[in-house]
Parts: sequence; structure tokens; C-alpha cells
Amino acid sequence: MRSNFQDEAAKQLIEFSEIYFPNDTENAIALTGHWLQALANRSSLIFDENETLRAKIVSKLKNACLFENEEQFSNRIWEGVQFAPSSFPDFRFIDLFAGIGGFRLALQASGGACVFTSEWDRSAKKTYEANYGELPFGDISYFTGIDRTDEDIQLMIPDHDVLAAGFPCQPFSHAGVSARNSRGLKHGFECDTQGTLFFDIMRIANVKRPQVLFLENVKNIVGHQKGETFKVIKSAVDEIGYDFKYKVIDSSPLVPQRRKRCYMICFRKDLNVDYDFPEVSGSPMALESILQSEVSDRFTISDKLWQGHINRTSRNLERGAGFTAFVADITKPSNTLVARYGKDGKECLVPQEGKNPRMLTPRECARLQGFPEEFHMPQARTPAYKQFGNSVAVPVVKVLARSIKGKLL
Repeated sequence: MRSNFQDEAAKQLIEFSEIYFPNDTENAIALTGHWLQALANRSSLIFDENETLRAKIVSKLKNACLFENEEQFSNRIWEGVQFAPSSFPDFRFIDLFAGIGGFRLALQASGGACVFTSEWDRSAKKTYEANYGELPFGDISYFTGIDRTDEDIQLMIPDHDVLAAGFPCQPFSHAGVSARNSRGLKHGFECDTQGTLFFDIMRIANVKRPQVLFLENVKNIVGHQKGETFKVIKSAVDEIGYDFKYKVIDSSPLVPQRRKRCYMICFRKDLNVDYDFPEVSGSPMALESILQSEVSDRFTISDKLWQGHINRTSRNLERGAGFTAFVADITKPSNTLVARYGKDGKECLVPQEGKNPRMLTPRECARLQGFPEEFHMPQARTPAYKQFGNSVAVPVVKVLARSIKGKLL
């Protein structure tokens, strides 16, 4: 969460930020936050070809008597920030399609500092800011649109070692494909909205040349359109000079959830890195290990909803298709937590003695994804469920981040 010091410093920078984002308050706030954190962790500034802008900002903040020296400034920037990076990071990364920062948590834990972040969902952006003291930029296409030259991207995106992105998965997931087919809509790379966002990643990578691309998507992406989608992804990565390696990893040895995701780790070819995925193995964790002992009755589903689940499950089993809803076996991992979980909870219903089953609480969902107890979450249930359902499993990403760092250094 931003401190009073950050708010005061941001006010001093508004005139600079309005040069780049006139009449766009949200992105102007994002820019000032990025500048302040870049100064604090000694990174390059956005929109700064040389040291001129940095010098002007430092001078302005000093003249406002906000700090005496840069060490004091750096310390004060991280006051009140729940999850702050090292002031002397081992590597730098950017966080695209950032959600609530699962990649950021994991990469910071391995000694990284984030120098650029982008996320379009406003509620997720608020959660991200509450935890990292920085509001993400909005739609990434502002930086990568067809009207942007390579020189624009070089100037607007800071230098970084790792490009992290859990790019939108709806066009590739089983649920997304089924929903789009039923409405006659395109999916995969034929999707005019989300599917093509992968190419924004490729454009940034081709211009900025980070050492490694660290990507995540649903497991179904491997077989989507009989493997053609994945061939396009692999070919695109290969064409811009990166070795494409991937692995589908089940999170259940690290969190009590069967969440299989496709991770892609692609080092730049000229680095000659021989990368092998680390093993994520062990006994699956039990759902009961993260359940809260006392839960409000408001999480117990109604008679009408429970009967609806029973009826729909029976019909779908008879016809051999469709989603089903069963009470979870809490001695085993849960099913995959999804963004729509808050709608009816059918993916994971916790049994209760003498009552209808209940939904997981938002805190339990956070635990399912491996977020720490001190992580700030929305107070409203609907956005909390959506945000955790869209997130990565943080402990899995931590294991992979450590393996990447080993090769980077």
C-alpha cells in the first residue's frame, strides 16, 4: 500500500506524468508509481532515453524536501509496502497481464525487482497496488499497438532480464472454447481480443531482448486446435531467437489443489543456456490443511442452489457431458479454482455436518493459490474469487523462479 511519503512524492511528479498521459489520470498515477520504485531500486526509468529525466525528478523531489539523500529516499519508498523487493536486486523483470501479482511475489522472493507492470482489470489493479505500492498500467496495447514503433517500445518499456506473463487463457481453455463455440465466436489465435495478446508479448521480447521469457497458460493450450495453436506459439518464440521449453505441472504437491498449468521458460539462444525444468513432485496436499476452523454461515449455499447442483449433475451424468458438482473430499486436493467460482461454488463445495455444503472463503482461496496470510485482498467476495481464480499457484512459480535465477546468475 502506498505510504504518505509516496503520495506526497507522486504529487510532485504529476506535471511530468501529464506529458505522457494527458487526460488519463489512472495511467499518470501508474507512471509516477513506476518512477518512484525505479528510483528506489536503481532501475532505468520509463520514457527515459538518458539520465535527464531521472536527474530532473531527483532534483524536484529533493527541492520539495522529501529526502536528504537517495538512500533515505529508497528506504522511505518501501515504508508501508507489504511486499517490497530488495533495494539491490539480483535481476529485474516485467509483469504482464499481472493480475494480483502471483508472478511478482515469486520473482521478488528470488531476488528480483519489478520495473514494469500491466493489468487491465481495475479491481485486480487495486489489489496489486494494495500489496506492492504500485498501480499497474492498463491495457498493454497502449505500449504495443500498431501505431507504436520499435523505438517507442524501446523507450517506453524499461530494460529487464525476465519477461513474466500469464497471458489470457480463456481462448484456449476447455470452458472458454466451449463457451465461444456455443455462441459462434472465434477462439485461440483467431480471437480478435484476447488470443492475439500473445503477440504483444512477442513484440516486447523482440525489441527489448530479455534473457528469458517466463510464460504460463492453461494445460489445454498444448492440444488446442489439435496442437496447431501451440505450434504457432513455439514457432513465434523460436523466430525471435529463444529456445522454447515447456512443461505441464500439477500444483498439488505444493498447494492442496489439482491445478495443472503449462509453463514455458524460454532462454535467449545466444546465451547457450541448457535449461531443464525442476521436478515438482511429492504427495498431494489435503484440502483440509488450509480450511478455516470457524466460517460464517453466509458461505453455506442455499437449499435452492444445492438442489440445482444435484439436478444438473444428475442430468449431465446421464448424457455424459457437462459440468458436475460434488462435495469435496477434504482429505485430497481440491479441484482447480476458477475465476467463476464465486457464481455458485460448484468446483469445490466443502462438506458440513448437518448443513448444506459451503463455499470456500476468499482467504481459503488465497491459501489454495499459495498466497501468504498477510496478503491484502478485496473485501467484496466476487472480485476476490475472480482474482484468486485467475492467479498462478505462487509456490510453483517460486520453484521455477529459483531455477531461472540459477541460470541467470
